[in-house]
Amino acid sequence: MGKSKNQKFQRFLKVFFTIILVLTIISYGAAYILLNAISVDGGAEGYPTPQNRVNVLVIGVAKGLADTIMLCSLNPDTNQMSVYSIPRDTYFQRKGKGGASNKINSTYGSGGADSVVKSVEKLTGVPVHYYVEVDYEAVRAIVDSLGGLPVEVPQDMDYDDPLDDLHIHFKKGQVVKNGEDIIKLLRYRKNNKGGGYKEGDLGRIKMQQHVVKLGIKRILNWNIVGNFVRLQGPVRKYVKTNMTPAQMMVFAMKAKRVNKENIDIQTVPGTTKTMEGLSFFVVNTKEMNKLLKDVIEDK
Repeated sequence: MGKSKNQKFQRFLKVFFTIILVLTIISYGAAYILLNAISVDGGAEGYPTPQNRVNVLVIGVAKGLADTIMLCSLNPDTNQMSVYSIPRDTYFQRKGKGGASNKINSTYGSGGADSVVKSVEKLTGVPVHYYVEVDYEAVRAIVDSLGGLPVEVPQDMDYDDPLDDLHIHFKKGQVVKNGEDIIKLLRYRKNNKGGGYKEGDLGRIKMQQHVVKLGIKRILNWNIVGNFVRLQGPVRKYVKTNMTPAQMMVFAMKAKRVNKENIDIQTVPGTTKTMEGLSFFVVNTKEMNKLLKDVIEDK
């Protein structure tokens, strides 16, 4: 009788672990298919190979321009992540160009993500190993897939751009949550009748950083499978990267080990300056080199 029970238990274990194995294979296969769908042809061919620290450039694209540029650096040994915002109006001199063409965000139009990567590498001296290109529609879809992201509006916002079909009308203290409203917060710069963030575009960057922190906290608090199920739709449709599926899975697991307290988000130092009749953000190279010292040296 005992032997019969033991045999039944062994059969149960065999069936149980077979099911687990099959589900694991299916999950891995589904994840691989998804990641393969967003990986560009050629992968990271021609890019430096990370030896320790992994540097990824995240590019938020709107209307053919790199509207948001963030350099993310992951140290897998210490499980720390540093994020450096580079203002879209950063002055980046391009040979034979003038005016707005010397804003770093405009380099996207002449060569896509690869061009922005080269510009950021030249500006900062940091080797970029990979990029992730995200359309603003992805932010909308991802926020909604996460069940919303409550953000308090820091000041009255009244801005209309009929040509861009952009209409922003929020009151100070109002809490917005859905993807469409979060996009408006991220894109807001000034009011119709003047005024806006006291720090200009730097104020907008602070809002972007705040939203990124909230999003990271939400994702890290959930399990990988849950995130995969929730985010596969918007990721497949609106995200592109030069990482291979295998690389994405490895780095996702490494990023999962990063605690919220070990994520540092800053803006490269500099000042706003009017040049050629336009407002530019001019980087303080000396201060930027101090800020990025560890990232540059830890190749």
